[in-house]
Amino acid sequence: MACLYPLGCTLALLLLLTTPVPAQKAMYVTDRMQVIVRSSPAQDAKTIFYVGTGDQVTILEGNNEGWVKVRAADGREGWALARYFMEEPPAALRLKDLDPQSKNLAQKLEETRKEVQEAKTRLGLAETRAQQTEASYQKLRADSAEVIRLREDCQKLKEDFQQQGQKLEEVATENEALHFGTNLKWFLAGGGVLLIGWIMGLAYGRRKRRWSSGLE
Repeated sequence: MACLYPLGCTLALLLLLTTPVPAQKAMYVTDRMQVIVRSSPAQDAKTIFYVGTGDQVTILEGNNEGWVKVRAADGREGWALARYFMEEPPAALRLKDLDPQSKNLAQKLEETRKEVQEAKTRLGLAETRAQQTEASYQKLRADSAEVIRLREDCQKLKEDFQQQGQKLEEVATENEALHFGTNLKWFLAGGGVLLIGWIMGLAYGRRKRRWSSGLE
């Protein structure tokens, strides 16, 4: 198809010819899991193969539409979107390439994290044991108070028993004294009767003798 505007076609051709082609250099697939490599720089082009995160490819050329032609490590070539590639290795590779000191620091950090977690667990157990100990202590205090109260009640009952015993002895003594006094009273009363009868008998005998002597 002939160009309708020769001057415009010439300028477009010159622009394409002067567009800088990126030099060949090693680049890496970004942290995206997989990148489709197609047969041409178009979304509907045929898929040739895939490259994954960390795979190294060589950029051969590019265009103004955001596509680059890449060559994989096995020699296959195709087109993929340029935004999926970067010059710096992805984070996964950088972590693998950490120097021993950094790895030791990362390991120590992980160990410290585990120690902190274990310390939190031990702290939780200690708090639980402290609560259980406090509950046991409070129960022991309550039981001790109950024992002291029972001991005081027992002592009070013992004292009351002793007082009741003393009162009972006093009542028994009083009762015995009263009983003795009653017996003595009756004894004296009986003795008095006998004495009066004897005196009366004696007086009557004398009187009778006197009367008999008067008759003679």
